[in-house]
Amino acid sequence: MNKLTREDFTCLDQIDPLAEVRDEFTLPQDLIYFDGNSLGPLPKRTINTLETMVQKEWGDGLISSWNNENWINMPRELGNKIATLIGAKSGEVVVVDSTSVNLFKVLTSALLLSKNRRNILSEAGNFPSDLYILEGVKKMLGESYESCLIEEGDYEIDKYIDVSTAVVMLSHVNYKTGRISDIKRITSVAHEKGALVIWDISHSVGVMPLDLHNCSVDFAVGCTYKHLNGGPGAPGFLYVHNSLIEKVSQPLTGWMGHIQPFEFAAEYKPANDIGKYICGTPSIIAYKAIESSLVIFEDVSMKLVREKSIQLSEMLIRLMQQECAAFGFELFSPRNSEKRGSQVSFTHNKGFSIMQALISHGVVGDFREPNILRFGISPLYMRYVDIWDAVICLRKIMQTDEWQSEHFNQRGYVT
Repeated sequence: MNKLTREDFTCLDQIDPLAEVRDEFTLPQDLIYFDGNSLGPLPKRTINTLETMVQKEWGDGLISSWNNENWINMPRELGNKIATLIGAKSGEVVVVDSTSVNLFKVLTSALLLSKNRRNILSEAGNFPSDLYILEGVKKMLGESYESCLIEEGDYEIDKYIDVSTAVVMLSHVNYKTGRISDIKRITSVAHEKGALVIWDISHSVGVMPLDLHNCSVDFAVGCTYKHLNGGPGAPGFLYVHNSLIEKVSQPLTGWMGHIQPFEFAAEYKPANDIGKYICGTPSIIAYKAIESSLVIFEDVSMKLVREKSIQLSEMLIRLMQQECAAFGFELFSPRNSEKRGSQVSFTHNKGFSIMQALISHGVVGDFREPNILRFGISPLYMRYVDIWDAVICLRKIMQTDEWQSEHFNQRGYVT
């Protein structure tokens, strides 16, 4: 295999069918951004959208904008836009609350549907907040519920699902390793044994094709501030298969989930559609930011996004082997691109200091305990040459021992 050069990467940029999409984003000059799997960048159109919302819709329209600007229907309408990205039907998705709150809602819904089954199956390496919610729901519903946490990458998940399993709750892409779980196969196995399935798709929505409805997924949750670029703290979304919507109930019975919220009835009657999962009054400013970011996806092929994601990550792995093999980095993500999401993770016993040194040079990835350097791959704005420049920067940091400077070992609250 020929040695890679910078020209190889610039040539790929010249034929990249997604190259023009980068112009949709506000990115600081000379910054190489590998952290879109934590927080996506600011879309340029969002700036004008929010200015219009604040000055005209809120400033001039005031309360009339709930009707005149259709604020009241935004949770469902944004849900339908996200539905096109995740292979859901119209009316199966609502944008509301946070991912954790939405998981609380759908996990409770699933358990209440599961009658006498009492076991919840998940992974020990699942995103911690998901596991915290699992424990909280168990305590709320009673001590009879139990959880079984299997090791990440245990592909014989079938053997853990039995007649006592109420819910299988997994992440599609693992937040540390980037490993993909097989949605179609696992959902099918769970259903064969009578269990319901919840998928967290936070690390796959916006960078991978998804087909939730046709895979008969029961429930899913996800966020909009990562690869959907909805902004810091942007609301999450939840999906419920349309065959379940009329059957389910959810525990947070706020007024916006009422079938007629403006009747202000004393008795709660849930909406008969996905709107039953809305609770309180949503943040319209946050919705407007998401609305503008989703416009970018209207003319983008998720097939092309996934193809570029794989090629970028393959080039990163290959270049790391070429330039940084002597420095103690170990690939932590699956080597097989079909089993790897849109991120590449490496381990190093000095990973935190090394990542801080990289960030000081404008190469922004992130660190996860205990020793993981994560490089999120965001095909909408990432260039191939960014891969070259980042790895060469890393090589220089390692060659000069720059990362050993004491200030690179000082930790902020957010890592």
